[in-house]
Amino acid sequence: MKNLSEIQLDKDLQIDLHRMLELLESSTDLEGTALVTKTGLRIASSTHASTDVDQHSASPATLVSLANKVSQGLDFGNLKQLVVTGENGYTIITTTEESKFMLLSHSKRASTLGYYFHRLSKAFGKLVALLVDIQIGEATY
Repeated sequence: MKNLSEIQLDKDLQIDLHRMLELLESSTDLEGTALVTKTGLRIASSTHASTDVDQHSASPATLVSLANKVSQGLDFGNLKQLVVTGENGYTIITTTEESKFMLLSHSKRASTLGYYFHRLSKAFGKLVALLVDIQIGEATY
């Protein structure tokens, strides 16, 4: 089990992050949006985000680490976004090499994925700007 003291967020900041994720979802067909540390701790989510923490934290953290290694190994540079395609929808993970965080969201509509890539990158930049001074401790399991 992860030690939740890995990250400390002010209550007002938590509310701001939650509102930003809710706004992103309410203006798109995206759902289950969550902000997660790269070590797998979910720190903010929309009301519609899955209650299964592993699906929104540990598993995507592992995917991002592996995908970044593949991207760099193929000389594509650092990972920006990862798309997982399933029979009934898509999971989009947005991150940067410099950030300690990643943004997860889901969509059932393929026709708007390009638009969502842009929206998620823009939203991720705004979310991460709020977290620039947040220190993340070492994860303990």
